[in-house]
Amino acid sequence: MPPMIAPFLAVAAVAALAALASAPAHAQVRLQCESRNHQYQFCSTGMGITHAVLVRQISGAACIEGSTWGWDRRGVWVSRGCAGVFEVGDYRPPPSPPVQPGRDIMTCESRDYQHNFCATDARIVSASVVRQISRVPCVLGRNWGWRGNGIWVSEGCEADFRIRTEFRPPPPAPAPGITACESHEYRYNFCPTGPIRDVQLVEQRSQAPCVLGRSWGWRRDGIWVDSGCEGVFRVRSR
Repeated sequence: MPPMIAPFLAVAAVAALAALASAPAHAQVRLQCESRNHQYQFCSTGMGITHAVLVRQISGAACIEGSTWGWDRRGVWVSRGCAGVFEVGDYRPPPSPPVQPGRDIMTCESRDYQHNFCATDARIVSASVVRQISRVPCVLGRNWGWRGNGIWVSEGCEADFRIRTEFRPPPPAPAPGITACESHEYRYNFCPTGPIRDVQLVEQRSQAPCVLGRSWGWRRDGIWVDSGCEGVFRVRSR
C-alpha cells in the first residue's frame, strides 16, 4: 500500500466509527390499532419490537395496558373497544444500575400477577421502591405495600425495595385478659382463648386495618383475624 494512502484510510475508519456511534440505536414507529365492535384485534408491526407505549387514546372506551391492550414481539393487541395510537420500537432502554444488596435492600416479586408476601426478620418502619424491575408500574397502596414484618406485592409488580427497620425487643408477657392475634401473609388465622363473653380491640399493630366483622372477629372459644390485621385484644372470659 502506498505510504500516503494509509493515513487517509485510518482517518476514514475513525470517521466511520464516529458516524456509527452517533447513529440512532433504535427505530421508533407509530401504529394505530382499533378494537371494532369491542372485539379482539391484533395489529402486526412487521418487525420485532421490544416495547410499546400508548401515545394517544382515540376511543371512548378506556385503553388500559394488560387489560384492554398489550403487545408482544410481533405487534399490538386491543380489545373491549380500545382504540389508540401506539409508539413501538426495537430498543429497550438500558437497565437501571444494579442495587448493591444489603440489609436495607430486598427484592419482592409478584409472579403470574399473584399476591406475594416477602417477610423480614426485623420490624419495618418505612419502605420505598429504589429500582423497579417489572414492566408493570409498582404503585404504593395499589400493587405493593408494607407492614411490620414484610412487604407485599401483587398484579405483576417486582422491585428492589429499601426498607428502614428498628430493633423491637421481645414483647412483655401479656396482662391477664390480653391476647395478640396476627393474620400472617394476609391469611385467615384463629387464636384460641378459651370461653369468651366479650372482646375489644385495644391496639392495632398492622398497617392493614382491623375492622370488626371484616378483618377480625370472635366466637365462643377464640379470636379470628384476616386480610393482614394484627392486633391486641382484651378478652372477657365467661
